[in-house]
Amino acid sequence: MADASLLAGVRVVELSQLLAAPLCGLTLSDYGADVVKVEPPAGDPAREFPPFAGEPPHPPESAFFHALNRGKRSVAVRFSEPAGAELVARLIQSADVVVENLGDAGRALPVRAEDAVAANPQLVWCSITGWGRGAPGRAVDPSLQAALGLMSITGERDGPPLRVPVPLVDFTTGLYAGQQVLAALLALERTGRGGVLDCALADAAATLTSTSALLAAGGRLEPRRVGGESHLRVPSGIFAASDGRHVQIVCVTERHWRGLCEALGHPEWAGQEHCAGNEARLANRDLVHGRIAEKVANEPAAHWLTTIPPHGAICELVRDIADGWADPRLRERGLVGDSADPGLAELPMPVVSLARTADPAALARGPRLGEHTEELRLGWR
Repeated sequence: MADASLLAGVRVVELSQLLAAPLCGLTLSDYGADVVKVEPPAGDPAREFPPFAGEPPHPPESAFFHALNRGKRSVAVRFSEPAGAELVARLIQSADVVVENLGDAGRALPVRAEDAVAANPQLVWCSITGWGRGAPGRAVDPSLQAALGLMSITGERDGPPLRVPVPLVDFTTGLYAGQQVLAALLALERTGRGGVLDCALADAAATLTSTSALLAAGGRLEPRRVGGESHLRVPSGIFAASDGRHVQIVCVTERHWRGLCEALGHPEWAGQEHCAGNEARLANRDLVHGRIAEKVANEPAAHWLTTIPPHGAICELVRDIADGWADPRLRERGLVGDSADPGLAELPMPVVSLARTADPAALARGPRLGEHTEELRLGWR
């Protein structure tokens, strides 16, 4: 488990909404920073995301919001009002780090990033945008999945492009941003200077599609939709067992492939010309996967889960989300915890910050909207 005091004494002002910046702020909070989340009077839109839970006298709260904002403090202000602008300016002046992803709304901030850093050269300002600071155009997770080609390679061979149905770009950006801030704080210790960090969702989307971009640029393999298979390795796919359940089988090395052949009862496949080596199997993808599918269909999933791994290949049951998150190994790893908020205790809480310094047995709750506004209006403490 990481050191929860690593950033003790570091003050973070998080001018954020939705996912990427809140995840960055949560990571800093889990490392010990005091994070103040500045919201508009209506609150972060993520407060309206299901599922909801809670108990009187408070209205139902978004568990989604709490998962990304636990342990922070909340200030609710309107930038356009003098009192709100004054408070935000004062918070920024006293901050060590500012994390911001307000997009167009950021123009209403009382302090520009460059001016804030000029006034306080030790300030680290992390700006999270779609295509980069000052770049034209709007971008969110789904639009970047489309723009960078991720949708074009997601889905079945003869089906339409599909969005990966998790906030992949947002979360990857949040992790990138947290890493950039930590690196900037290390540089600050060494040089005495902070600066403005330019962190874009497009950076994350480009990384996620980079291996496919190499294939396209090399011209040897055309990235296309291959369902649950892989562009790079064969076999790699999802296969139906006799009981209607599905298993995912993948061979990364030739040792894996030989073990799979033995587990399927056909060790001779490993040395056949059209199966020996990944290049040959890529060229004969349908033949190889067809053979495996035929064998897997003869036995229930449990048979393959206890037969294939001992032979050295990789086989996993395809589970739904509820079953997957019921795996006790997640709680053992500290990836699932329980909120200290009694109203959210019924919902196992994902520990989404990879810092994972908090005790997952009693995770801090997220702040009520504006809960700390008056406290911080009187001074940071």
